Amino acid sequence: MASASVSVPTKPDFIVPGGSSTTGTAAAFIPPPASSQTPPPSSLAGLYSENVAAKIWRVAESYLETVPDLTTYPEYISAHNDEAPGSYKSKPAAFWTCGFFPASLYCILERTIKYGGVGGVGITPPAGIRTPIPTDKFHAQLLALCRRWSAPLHAQTSRTNSHDLGFIVRALRMDWELTGEPASLHGYATAAASLATRYDPLVGAVRSWDRTMSRRYEITDPARNFLVIVDSMCNMDLLFYAARHTHNPQLAAIATQHARTVLRTLVRPGDDDGSTWHVVNLDPTLAGGVVQYQMTHQGYSDSSTWSRGQAWAMLGFAQTYGWTGLPEFLEATKRVSDCFLRRLDESPAASHTYVPLWDFDAPVEDVDQQDSNGQPLRDTSAGMIAANGLLLLHQALSVANGNVNGNDGGDNKKYDGRYLAAALRIAHDTLGYSLDREDVAAFTVDSATGAIHVPPGAWDAVLRHSTANNNQYALMRYSDVGLVYADYYFLEFGNQLLRMGLHVAPR
Repeated sequence: MASASVSVPTKPDFIVPGGSSTTGTAAAFIPPPASSQTPPPSSLAGLYSENVAAKIWRVAESYLETVPDLTTYPEYISAHNDEAPGSYKSKPAAFWTCGFFPASLYCILERTIKYGGVGGVGITPPAGIRTPIPTDKFHAQLLALCRRWSAPLHAQTSRTNSHDLGFIVRALRMDWELTGEPASLHGYATAAASLATRYDPLVGAVRSWDRTMSRRYEITDPARNFLVIVDSMCNMDLLFYAARHTHNPQLAAIATQHARTVLRTLVRPGDDDGSTWHVVNLDPTLAGGVVQYQMTHQGYSDSSTWSRGQAWAMLGFAQTYGWTGLPEFLEATKRVSDCFLRRLDESPAASHTYVPLWDFDAPVEDVDQQDSNGQPLRDTSAGMIAANGLLLLHQALSVANGNVNGNDGGDNKKYDGRYLAAALRIAHDTLGYSLDREDVAAFTVDSATGAIHVPPGAWDAVLRHSTANNNQYALMRYSDVGLVYADYYFLEFGNQLLRMGLHVAPR
């Protein structure tokens, strides 16, 4: 990698946990203002139901029966899959989504280790209902599943042909934090070094894609094109984390400069805007990240606001502020978040309006823009990614409000908890609209061996109504599906609430 001509952040220590660390101490919980739009915590107990943990467990075991070497990983579920409706369709282990299912397993493990009970989900049944699930066996089997699913990820850590390594190796970081396994930290740090090789100091960014194509275009020459996508913001967390744990500030400098380039080239200007493009093509021959053009690859149009892209920006800038403490990234997080929330408030949906449309500008009257309920096509994954970003933003503003860093907090002294309220409402509407209720999973205990299992079911995802790619020129369009990363961010959101001390699980 060429020497990067960027400065190390002047404030390297994070204010709130960078990304979604399982070990960091979150800011104190500040209740949101009383409002009819703010759901009570008790309405979010579905985040921790037995069904949620049992579905993850069921897939973990049943998938291994057919793909024991994990050469492929689960990606999406469609009701229109003629071969096995309700079961996961898979992608090769090198695909960008392969890390989300192992990370979901570790979310359940974190609940088990840190918050007690079976999976931390409050599912111990009343006496006489069924055989109680022994916590020790639950933990031992779950840890074995976690390790089985995360082991193949080590082979991905030396890749230099993907910017998605932060997503791919997320479970290795979780394993390190929850179990202290040195090999997992080493693998995570190796992935960070691999990602850093994609940084170009002339452009000032990490290259996202080497090439891309659709039925509209074909971009294949890296010498003339430098593609950066808004999703990349969430992979910078890998660099910041590794910088801290390997004492390599250059990794943090790369991530910081990349975030500045994304902010300048992918966030639309204007105080009342803050929306995002999905893709920018920079000129690789000119200094400073000169824009050739901006476009979409998965959204409705080049000028529209793809909701998941907006959510990636919200979470990514919140993570970046958490690591750097730089005001520019706090302001960026607020801008993109305010835009997202404005668009939710303007939603034309008949109900559960905080489950976002897949693209905020897609024409809802078109048949191909509607879901199985006859409502505008949604993207549950976008909502849950955004909700995680809003929790980090809430924590950041709560810290500023508490004057913990010796400054006066500025405008943040007026912070009223609205971002927390919005995050809770997204979760509430997601539970109401997207939680699968046709197939409720439950644990069983083998009376002979004591082994824990989950019987087969009809829909293996926790959530429905996600949209991976509905662009009209996409080589593959799939909408109104279950997505592995929608479930991961749903689980991670529940864990973030637990870390904040907001206990909403049944007791």
